[in-house]
Amino acid sequence: MLQTIEVEIDHSGRIHPLEPLSFTPSGRAYLTLLPPLNTPSSLEMVTSGSASQALLATARFSRRPLADLNEVQQRIHALRNEWGD
Repeated sequence: MLQTIEVEIDHSGRIHPLEPLSFTPSGRAYLTLLPPLNTPSSLEMVTSGSASQALLATARFSRRPLADLNEVQQRIHALRNEWGD
């Protein structure tokens, strides 16, 4: 089972979990480096409320293609049935 924990890495490369762990981590892991908390990142700008409102107000968003509800439901149903095969 995959688990995600938030950690900080010190200048020596040591990893420190931000919350107490109920287990001892062992095995393999993927590491994603995030920007420091005190610097703005493109992710923070995209996920901010004002950026979302600005996107919703654009002409490009208003012209986006809309899916047919019945078509989407049929596709979901077909995909669920494929799992049973």
